[in-house]
Amino acid sequence: MRFGTYYFLQAPPSVGHPDVIRREIEQMVWTEELGFDSIWLTEHHFIDYGLSVSPAVLAAAAATRTRRVRIGLAAAILPFHDPIRLAEELAIVDILSEGRLDVGVGRGNRPVEFEGYRVPQIENRERFEECLAIMLKAWTLERFAFEGRHFTIPEVRVIPKPLQRPHPPVYVVCTSPDTIEATALRGAPMLNSLLRGGPEQLAKSRDTYVKACEKGAEAPTRSRACWAAGAFRGTSTWRRPMPRRSPRRRTRRCGTRSRCGDSSFPSGSIGCTRCSSRGSGRSRNDSRTCRTNSSWRRASPSDPRTRWPRGSRNSGGSASARCSAG
Repeated sequence: MRFGTYYFLQAPPSVGHPDVIRREIEQMVWTEELGFDSIWLTEHHFIDYGLSVSPAVLAAAAATRTRRVRIGLAAAILPFHDPIRLAEELAIVDILSEGRLDVGVGRGNRPVEFEGYRVPQIENRERFEECLAIMLKAWTLERFAFEGRHFTIPEVRVIPKPLQRPHPPVYVVCTSPDTIEATALRGAPMLNSLLRGGPEQLAKSRDTYVKACEKGAEAPTRSRACWAAGAFRGTSTWRRPMPRRSPRRRTRRCGTRSRCGDSSFPSGSIGCTRCSSRGSGRSRNDSRTCRTNSSWRRASPSDPRTRWPRGSRNSGGSASARCSAG
């Protein structure tokens, strides 16, 4: 079993959209640092429920900032895309990620999104099938042409090709028994979600998928196993966790020597640890920093390593202190 993280880029009223996007990208980097196996991106439009309007762009951003985790779309809504353009963009993402891309595809289910893109929702299944067929041809054939009800493409050569051959793994979002069976007969992995029910729903979908594979003489393999996505909201979505720090305190050199002769000041203090002489460290907003341009931070008055003379203030910036050593 493998574990990944799933990003909607949800926008609460108290957080600006640029901050949401930056923080979600930052969390994608943490996914790799914390040992998860994959990153999954969704696609939504016109609603604060999700700012992930371009999963290909987000996948490219994640690809350039990670090295190990797989990057999956869960999913690209095919009726909203030009299939040739999407095939080109995802091929670039697969190259940038060095073959770590997984392509999940879906039909979409929100009327407001179909209205915004001026696509009749009743056509979503037909458009999905045509779009997926075109993308697979674009990735696997040197030249091809296509003629369908919604897309007519003259003979064209689509480049570059994806790094993964014959193409990146393709997953299909399944929410109904008919779609699950069609996906199994296609030989594609299934994307299923806890957003539409509990574990019982996942187990039922898996059983339907396995039976369809057996019906089509396709024994389900590890690559065709069900994939479940759960979305959870918590304070960690908007607040960066503080890293654990070593109890050993580092020291930085300061340009001003104390009266006791010790010019090493601990990171986090503004005075000498031996005599409480004034250091030259200033607040990071003060241009008058020490000669090493170190960013000095305030220490707590309760810090046993820093002596705070009477009358001094722990209020940032500089502080004056008289040497107590002599």
